[in-house]
Amino acid sequence: MLKLKSYAKINLFLDIEGRRQDGYHLIKTVMQSIDLYDEITIDSIAEDKIEIECSNPLIPTDQRNTCWKSADIIKTLYNIKYGVKIRIKKQIPSEAGLAGGSSNCAAVIEGLNKLWRLNMSQDEMLNIGLKVGADVPFCILGGTYLAEGIGEKLSRLNDFKWENILIIKPDFSMSTAFVYKNLLPQDYNSFKENKIIEFINSGEFYNAAISTSNTLEKVVEKFHPEIKDIINLLLENKAVAARMTGSGSAVLGFFESEQSLEEAYNNIVKEFPHTFKTKTTLKGIEICD
Repeated sequence: MLKLKSYAKINLFLDIEGRRQDGYHLIKTVMQSIDLYDEITIDSIAEDKIEIECSNPLIPTDQRNTCWKSADIIKTLYNIKYGVKIRIKKQIPSEAGLAGGSSNCAAVIEGLNKLWRLNMSQDEMLNIGLKVGADVPFCILGGTYLAEGIGEKLSRLNDFKWENILIIKPDFSMSTAFVYKNLLPQDYNSFKENKIIEFINSGEFYNAAISTSNTLEKVVEKFHPEIKDIINLLLENKAVAARMTGSGSAVLGFFESEQSLEEAYNNIVKEFPHTFKTKTTLKGIEICD
Protein backbone atom coordinates (compact mmCIF):
# COMPACT_ATOMS: atom_id res chain seq x y z
CA MET A 1 0.00 0.00 0.00
CA LEU A 2 1.16 3.50 -0.82
CA LYS A 3 -0.15 6.81 0.53
CA LEU A 4 0.40 10.12 -1.26
CA LYS A 5 -0.57 13.76 -0.92
CA SER A 6 -1.72 15.48 -4.10
CA TYR A 7 -1.44 19.26 -3.83
CA ALA A 8 -3.81 21.82 -5.35
CA LYS A 9 -2.69 24.59 -7.68
CA ILE A 10 -3.61 28.22 -8.14
CA ASN A 11 -3.18 30.43 -11.17
CA LEU A 12 -1.21 33.58 -10.43
CA PHE A 13 -1.78 34.73 -13.99
CA LEU A 14 -3.99 33.47 -16.81
CA ASP A 15 -4.34 35.02 -20.26
CA ILE A 16 -5.77 33.56 -23.46
CA GLU A 17 -3.68 34.14 -26.57
CA GLY A 18 -6.02 32.63 -29.16
CA ARG A 19 -7.81 29.49 -30.26
CA ARG A 20 -6.64 26.60 -32.42
CA GLN A 21 -8.68 25.16 -35.26
CA ASP A 22 -9.42 22.06 -33.17
CA GLY A 23 -11.16 24.26 -30.59
CA TYR A 24 -8.45 24.20 -27.91
CA HIS A 25 -7.50 27.61 -26.53
CA LEU A 26 -3.90 28.78 -26.41
CA ILE A 27 -3.10 29.94 -22.91
CA LYS A 28 -0.36 31.73 -21.03
CA THR A 29 -0.59 31.04 -17.33
CA VAL A 30 1.57 30.95 -14.23
CA MET A 31 0.65 27.98 -12.03
CA GLN A 32 1.65 27.56 -8.40
CA SER A 33 1.34 24.61 -6.02
CA ILE A 34 -0.28 25.31 -2.65
CA ASP A 35 -0.36 23.44 0.65
CA LEU A 36 -3.95 22.22 0.28
CA TYR A 37 -4.05 18.56 -0.59
CA ASP A 38 -6.06 15.37 -1.04
CA GLU A 39 -4.84 12.04 0.33
CA ILE A 40 -4.54 9.19 -2.16
CA THR A 41 -4.06 5.57 -1.09
CA ILE A 42 -3.11 2.97 -3.69
CA ASP A 43 -3.23 -0.82 -3.24
CA SER A 44 -2.50 -3.60 -5.71
CA ILE A 45 -5.27 -6.19 -5.98
CA ALA A 46 -5.27 -9.63 -7.58
CA GLU A 47 -8.31 -9.04 -9.77
CA ASP A 48 -7.64 -7.32 -13.10
CA LYS A 49 -9.71 -4.18 -12.53
CA ILE A 50 -9.55 -0.59 -11.31
CA GLU A 51 -11.52 0.21 -8.16
CA ILE A 52 -11.97 3.76 -6.86
CA GLU A 53 -13.46 4.98 -3.59
CA CYS A 54 -13.89 8.69 -2.86
CA SER A 55 -14.92 10.55 0.28
CA ASN A 56 -16.87 13.04 -1.87
CA PRO A 57 -19.96 11.23 -3.24
CA LEU A 58 -20.25 13.78 -6.07
CA ILE A 59 -16.95 12.67 -7.62
CA PRO A 60 -17.40 9.90 -10.23
CA THR A 61 -15.53 6.68 -9.47
CA ASP A 62 -15.82 5.07 -12.90
CA GLN A 63 -14.09 5.67 -16.25
CA ARG A 64 -14.79 9.42 -15.96
CA ASN A 65 -12.41 9.74 -13.02
CA THR A 66 -8.92 11.04 -13.86
CA CYS A 67 -7.33 8.47 -11.53
CA TRP A 68 -9.14 5.67 -13.38
CA LYS A 69 -7.94 7.04 -16.73
CA SER A 70 -4.29 7.24 -15.70
CA ALA A 71 -4.34 3.77 -14.11
CA ASP A 72 -5.94 2.34 -17.26
CA ILE A 73 -3.30 3.94 -19.50
CA ILE A 74 -0.48 2.56 -17.33
CA LYS A 75 -2.01 -0.93 -17.15
CA THR A 76 -2.35 -1.02 -20.95
CA LEU A 77 1.07 0.49 -21.63
CA TYR A 78 2.91 -1.93 -19.34
CA ASN A 79 0.64 -4.93 -19.89
CA ILE A 80 -0.25 -5.15 -16.18
CA LYS A 81 -2.60 -8.08 -15.57
CA TYR A 82 -3.48 -7.38 -11.94
CA GLY A 83 -5.53 -4.49 -10.60
CA VAL A 84 -5.47 -1.50 -8.32
CA LYS A 85 -7.68 -0.03 -5.62
CA ILE A 86 -7.51 3.76 -5.26
CA ARG A 87 -8.96 5.61 -2.28
CA ILE A 88 -9.34 9.39 -2.50
CA LYS A 89 -9.81 11.46 0.65
CA LYS A 90 -10.91 14.84 -0.69
CA GLN A 91 -10.11 18.21 0.76
CA ILE A 92 -9.56 20.16 -2.47
CA PRO A 93 -12.95 21.47 -3.68
CA SER A 94 -14.01 20.20 -7.10
CA GLU A 95 -14.87 22.44 -10.08
CA ALA A 96 -13.07 25.28 -8.32
CA GLY A 97 -10.06 25.97 -10.57
CA LEU A 98 -7.72 24.24 -8.09
CA ALA A 99 -6.83 21.18 -10.24
CA GLY A 100 -8.04 18.66 -7.67
CA GLY A 101 -8.77 15.99 -10.29
CA SER A 102 -5.51 16.65 -12.11
CA SER A 103 -3.45 16.43 -8.93
CA ASN A 104 -5.18 13.16 -7.97
CA CYS A 105 -4.31 11.81 -11.41
CA ALA A 106 -0.69 12.92 -10.98
CA ALA A 107 -0.52 11.12 -7.64
CA VAL A 108 -1.74 7.87 -9.21
CA ILE A 109 0.89 8.10 -11.96
CA GLU A 110 3.66 8.71 -9.41
CA GLY A 111 2.25 6.11 -7.06
CA LEU A 112 1.87 3.30 -9.59
CA ASN A 113 5.34 4.01 -10.92
CA LYS A 114 6.71 3.25 -7.44
CA LEU A 115 4.22 0.57 -6.38
CA TRP A 116 4.63 -1.47 -9.57
CA ARG A 117 8.35 -0.64 -9.95
CA LEU A 118 7.91 0.57 -13.50
CA ASN A 119 10.99 2.84 -13.49
CA MET A 120 9.28 5.44 -15.65
CA SER A 121 11.30 8.55 -16.35
CA GLN A 122 9.83 11.92 -15.48
CA ASP A 123 9.16 12.59 -19.18
CA GLU A 124 7.29 9.30 -19.50
CA MET A 125 5.10 10.21 -16.53
CA LEU A 126 4.48 13.69 -17.93
CA ASN A 127 3.41 12.21 -21.28
CA ILE A 128 0.92 9.89 -19.57
CA GLY A 129 -0.42 12.83 -17.59
CA LEU A 130 -0.90 14.94 -20.69
CA LYS A 131 -3.09 12.21 -22.19
CA VAL A 132 -5.52 12.72 -19.30
CA GLY A 133 -5.45 16.50 -18.88
CA ALA A 134 -3.40 19.62 -19.63
CA ASP A 135 -2.82 20.42 -15.93
CA VAL A 136 -1.60 16.95 -14.96
CA PRO A 137 2.06 17.40 -16.00
CA PHE A 138 2.32 20.52 -13.86
CA CYS A 139 0.78 18.67 -10.92
CA ILE A 140 3.46 15.99 -11.26
CA LEU A 141 6.21 18.62 -11.18
CA GLY A 142 4.84 21.11 -8.66
CA GLY A 143 6.30 24.48 -7.73
CA THR A 144 6.05 27.57 -9.96
CA TYR A 145 5.74 27.19 -13.73
CA LEU A 146 4.78 29.16 -16.81
CA ALA A 147 2.43 27.04 -18.95
CA GLU A 148 1.86 27.86 -22.63
CA GLY A 149 0.29 26.27 -25.69
CA ILE A 150 -2.74 24.35 -24.41
CA GLY A 151 -0.91 24.04 -21.10
CA GLU A 152 1.61 21.42 -22.16
CA LYS A 153 4.63 23.73 -22.64
CA LEU A 154 6.08 24.16 -19.16
CA SER A 155 8.90 26.50 -18.16
CA ARG A 156 10.24 26.53 -14.60
CA LEU A 157 10.17 29.92 -12.89
CA ASN A 158 11.75 31.14 -9.68
CA ASP A 159 9.91 29.69 -6.67
CA PHE A 160 7.10 32.08 -5.74
CA LYS A 161 6.76 32.10 -1.94
CA TRP A 162 3.79 33.40 0.03
CA GLU A 163 2.93 32.23 3.53
CA ASN A 164 -0.59 33.59 4.06
CA ILE A 165 -3.22 32.76 1.44
CA LEU A 166 -6.96 32.47 1.90
CA ILE A 167 -9.10 30.52 -0.57
CA ILE A 168 -12.87 30.90 -0.71
CA LYS A 169 -14.94 28.27 -2.53
CA PRO A 170 -18.46 29.71 -2.99
CA ASP A 171 -21.54 27.50 -3.08
CA PHE A 172 -21.48 27.24 -6.87
CA SER A 173 -19.06 25.41 -9.15
CA MET A 174 -17.82 26.12 -12.66
CA SER A 175 -17.23 23.71 -15.52
CA THR A 176 -13.97 24.49 -17.32
CA ALA A 177 -15.56 23.57 -20.67
CA PHE A 178 -18.51 25.91 -20.02
CA VAL A 179 -16.24 28.84 -19.15
CA TYR A 180 -14.06 28.43 -22.24
CA LYS A 181 -17.16 28.03 -24.43
CA ASN A 182 -18.35 31.45 -23.27
CA LEU A 183 -14.98 33.16 -23.74
CA LEU A 184 -15.11 35.86 -26.44
CA PRO A 185 -12.29 36.61 -28.92
CA GLN A 186 -12.20 40.23 -27.73
CA ASP A 187 -11.09 38.88 -24.35
CA TYR A 188 -7.90 37.39 -25.81
CA ASN A 189 -4.54 38.96 -24.87
CA SER A 190 -6.07 41.11 -22.14
CA PHE A 191 -2.86 41.20 -20.10
CA LYS A 192 -0.10 41.19 -22.69
CA GLU A 193 1.91 43.86 -20.83
CA ASN A 194 1.68 42.18 -17.42
CA LYS A 195 5.07 41.92 -15.69
CA ILE A 196 4.26 39.22 -13.15
CA ILE A 197 6.82 36.76 -14.56
CA GLU A 198 9.58 39.38 -14.23
CA PHE A 199 8.52 40.06 -10.65
CA ILE A 200 8.52 36.35 -9.75
CA ASN A 201 11.91 35.70 -11.29
CA SER A 202 13.43 38.72 -9.51
CA GLY A 203 11.93 37.71 -6.15
CA GLU A 204 9.59 40.73 -5.99
CA PHE A 205 6.73 38.67 -4.58
CA TYR A 206 4.61 41.57 -3.32
CA ASN A 207 4.63 43.13 -6.80
CA ALA A 208 3.85 39.72 -8.26
CA ALA A 209 0.87 39.29 -5.93
CA ILE A 210 -0.65 42.65 -6.86
CA SER A 211 -0.07 41.85 -10.55
CA THR A 212 -2.20 38.68 -10.52
CA SER A 213 -4.67 38.63 -13.42
CA ASN A 214 -7.19 36.19 -14.89
CA THR A 215 -9.03 36.61 -18.19
CA LEU A 216 -11.58 33.93 -17.25
CA GLU A 217 -12.75 35.96 -14.26
CA LYS A 218 -14.77 38.28 -16.48
CA VAL A 219 -16.46 35.28 -18.13
CA VAL A 220 -17.54 33.80 -14.80
CA GLU A 221 -18.74 37.21 -13.60
CA LYS A 222 -21.34 37.27 -16.38
CA PHE A 223 -23.04 34.23 -14.84
CA HIS A 224 -22.05 34.74 -11.22
CA PRO A 225 -21.48 38.45 -10.50
CA GLU A 226 -20.93 37.52 -6.86
CA ILE A 227 -17.36 36.60 -7.82
CA LYS A 228 -16.61 40.33 -7.78
CA ASP A 229 -18.27 40.61 -4.36
CA ILE A 230 -16.03 37.83 -2.99
CA ILE A 231 -12.93 39.56 -4.37
CA ASN A 232 -14.03 42.82 -2.76
CA LEU A 233 -14.74 40.99 0.50
CA LEU A 234 -11.15 39.75 0.61
CA LEU A 235 -9.80 43.22 -0.17
CA GLU A 236 -12.03 44.76 2.51
CA ASN A 237 -10.50 42.25 4.94
CA LYS A 238 -6.98 43.54 4.18
CA ALA A 239 -5.89 41.18 1.39
CA VAL A 240 -3.18 42.93 -0.63
CA ALA A 241 -4.63 41.30 -3.75
CA ALA A 242 -7.49 38.94 -4.62
CA ARG A 243 -8.22 36.97 -7.78
CA MET A 244 -10.26 34.05 -9.11
CA THR A 245 -8.13 31.00 -9.87
CA GLY A 246 -8.35 29.02 -13.12
CA SER A 247 -11.87 28.78 -14.50
CA GLY A 248 -13.31 29.27 -11.01
CA SER A 249 -15.18 29.25 -8.83
CA ALA A 250 -12.55 29.54 -6.06
CA VAL A 251 -11.14 32.97 -5.23
CA LEU A 252 -7.84 33.53 -3.47
CA GLY A 253 -6.50 36.39 -1.39
CA PHE A 254 -2.91 37.22 -0.44
CA PHE A 255 -2.28 38.51 3.08
CA GLU A 256 0.87 40.12 4.45
CA SER A 257 0.77 38.54 7.91
CA GLU A 258 -0.62 35.55 9.78
CA GLN A 259 -2.60 37.93 11.98
CA SER A 260 -4.36 39.59 9.04
CA LEU A 261 -5.04 36.16 7.56
CA GLU A 262 -6.59 34.88 10.80
CA GLU A 263 -8.75 37.99 11.21
CA ALA A 264 -10.00 37.70 7.64
CA TYR A 265 -10.65 33.97 8.02
CA ASN A 266 -12.69 34.50 11.17
CA ASN A 267 -14.75 37.19 9.46
CA ILE A 268 -15.31 35.30 6.21
CA VAL A 269 -15.81 31.67 7.28
CA LYS A 270 -19.21 32.50 8.82
CA GLU A 271 -20.52 33.46 5.38
CA PHE A 272 -18.41 31.05 3.33
CA PRO A 273 -17.85 27.81 5.28
CA HIS A 274 -15.61 26.40 2.53
CA THR A 275 -12.78 28.81 3.25
CA PHE A 276 -9.22 27.48 3.50
CA LYS A 277 -5.98 28.83 4.95
CA THR A 278 -2.98 27.80 2.90
CA LYS A 279 0.44 28.81 1.57
CA THR A 280 2.63 28.06 -1.43
CA THR A 281 4.62 24.85 -1.64
CA LEU A 282 7.36 23.54 -3.91
CA LYS A 283 5.76 20.10 -4.24
CA GLY A 284 3.08 18.77 -6.56
CA ILE A 285 2.99 15.23 -5.18
CA GLU A 286 4.39 13.82 -1.94
CA ILE A 287 4.83 10.12 -1.24
CA CYS A 288 4.15 9.61 2.47
CA ASP A 289 5.32 6.03 2.92
